[in-house]
Amino acid sequence: MKKDITIKGLKKTYSKNKEDVLVLDDITLDIEEDRFVSIVGFTGCGKTTLLKIIGGLLEPSSGAVRIGGVPPRMALKHHRLGFAFQESSLLPWRSAFENVRLSREICEPIDKAGRGIIYDIMDSVGLTNFKEFFPSELSGGMRACVSIARTFSISPNVLLMDEPFCHLDEITRQKMNELVLSLWDKSKATTVLVTHNISDAVFLSDKIVVLTKRPAKIKKIMEIDFARPRTRDLRFDVSFLAKVRQLYDLLLE
Repeated sequence: MKKDITIKGLKKTYSKNKEDVLVLDDITLDIEEDRFVSIVGFTGCGKTTLLKIIGGLLEPSSGAVRIGGVPPRMALKHHRLGFAFQESSLLPWRSAFENVRLSREICEPIDKAGRGIIYDIMDSVGLTNFKEFFPSELSGGMRACVSIARTFSISPNVLLMDEPFCHLDEITRQKMNELVLSLWDKSKATTVLVTHNISDAVFLSDKIVVLTKRPAKIKKIMEIDFARPRTRDLRFDVSFLAKVRQLYDLLLE
């Protein structure tokens, strides 16, 4: 399978009060095309730092990252990357439709076909009747839907997600998991998700990268081989619960 993201010998050090703090230590990882990969580890171990380096938002201290064979910032320039962060970061003066449209506006002029794509993806996330609503008029779950729709509206080759469901209640979060998987099944964007939720990682992923405490190294890579498409019934399967337990135990070793 073709490698879409290649990370070699990655290190990241922050300097604070004339002292260096090593956050990432010799991370080497290949992520294949069209795969869904989660990164898990304890709070503060460097998961988000790693994701930002993959996305070209931070520079590594040493080592290299390539996306489709090019540096992250070049991939960003060519609009190959989509981001979904912990906060929905919606513009309060724009409607739900206008917020989703923003990503495509940045990439290209919006024509009739482009508007059709936006309408279709908003329908897919259940916002058919809320296109003209402003963020302040939407629930937290709906704002998350707008953010996800905005991310997928540009059809990214690579999708980077940093705890996009962390502020949602349990049921809404699980519904968002299913929604993201339905969109991902259509787009097949190579996806990297940072999450603290073990169950979500097992449900969504083809592969889970387990990081050690800081300075983070790769402790284990766990393959998740459940068949796709995945439904909520999987969460109650004995084999699923066994994987969740295995991942839990790995984190506590």
